[in-house]
Amino acid sequence: MARAKKTDRAEARRRARAVAATNEATAGEGSGGGATGQAKSTGGGVAAGSAPAARPSITGAFREATRPVDLRGDIRRIPWLITRTPAVVVPSLLVIGAAIWYATSGGGSSLSSFAFQLLVYPPPQIGALFLAGILTDRMSYMAGGIVGLVCGIVFALYLAFVPIPATVLQGTQLQAYMLYGLVLSPLSGLAIGGFAGFYRRFLRRANPNAGKRQPPKSKGSSKAPARR
Repeated sequence: MARAKKTDRAEARRRARAVAATNEATAGEGSGGGATGQAKSTGGGVAAGSAPAARPSITGAFREATRPVDLRGDIRRIPWLITRTPAVVVPSLLVIGAAIWYATSGGGSSLSSFAFQLLVYPPPQIGALFLAGILTDRMSYMAGGIVGLVCGIVFALYLAFVPIPATVLQGTQLQAYMLYGLVLSPLSGLAIGGFAGFYRRFLRRANPNAGKRQPPKSKGSSKAPARR
């Protein structure tokens, strides 16, 4: 009887140890699975947040950069374009400054002559008109047209008030040049400003990751792995 009791007790202890081991293994799997799932979800979130955007094709970027023209709406938003963006004010000030600089220097300075040719003299005043289209996200063609009108007016005022030698321009030629600048400059501005805005949007679509900060590297990644 004593031997039977000892055998029963030993069997009971063995069963208890087996049950305890099974419970520990189950608990370890549950906690490990939760940690693994959390690590996966955390790692996936980091990867998704730091993953660079896919670069579209050239034709896709071209289509996305092209926008339809809402002429009536853009005309109503001209005050916003002038007062809330630098697309009109900054190029217009440069045009006026270049004309004053060239007039006061008498055309003797090479730098003032270059600025006058680039910003004031038609056609096509590409420096001022391209800058007008680059400085706005919307209505770039309208910004170029307004700045082109400013260029034409400044050029006409220059011809009217700055003495021009008769050997260079006579009365009828002077009037023709003034009309030429007033008509051609806004048209050039519409074309060049619209192209500048399209070019800006195209570059952004073609390279969507430009200007984005790279995610900081973790401190542990820069350290060498510990030797075992």
